[in-house]
Amino acid sequence: MKNKKIYAVITGDLVGSSRFKIGRQREEVLLTLKDSFKKIGSPDIIASPFVIYRGDSFQGVISKPEEALRTAIILRANLLSMFKGKGVRLDARIAIGLGTIDYLPKKQVGEGDGEAFRNSGMELDRMKKEEQKLIVKTPWQDINDELRTECALFDALIQRWTKEQAEAIVYHILGSKQEEIAGILGISQPAVFQRLKSGSYRAVQIFLERFKTIIQYKAIE
Repeated sequence: MKNKKIYAVITGDLVGSSRFKIGRQREEVLLTLKDSFKKIGSPDIIASPFVIYRGDSFQGVISKPEEALRTAIILRANLLSMFKGKGVRLDARIAIGLGTIDYLPKKQVGEGDGEAFRNSGMELDRMKKEEQKLIVKTPWQDINDELRTECALFDALIQRWTKEQAEAIVYHILGSKQEEIAGILGISQPAVFQRLKSGSYRAVQIFLERFKTIIQYKAIE
């Protein structure tokens, strides 16, 4: 991979969106997804903006592949945090594909082509037959072997998050301090800490740091 730019293509589809009726509720779902895109962070990591297609699917390209996992967690946690009705849970199935890109259109990201697009698309198709909702496919087999296990364990953690835990973790990942999160959510700082702790935020941090380290190392080999 030396001297070849590595990108991350993030492809996903909403899970649970069919429970929302066409009309106002459906519009709220799409607004929530678009709000999730806005939370991703600095525009300089976006190689091609996220777009929604086929009603409940989405795709975007990240120019800094080491930030791809953070992006995916923000997307899922934000979706999980937004709808607080009883029995309502909105999540996303996300496949992160790393690799080179042969063609990257400025607007129609779905028309892009290359290794990263293929890795992402094929993994998402495979995940639709399984319960797991997060996977990473890279050009490096040793990294794939490691991340396959880590993603399975981490996905099991995410699927246990309550809406309140997911909400606190979103702000934590975005860099807000616990006191700031408390002010935003209108709760006490100890309550924020309890949400983060019960949501295993330390495990989130460790996985993010490990992912960033191994991807940065491989991308510059």
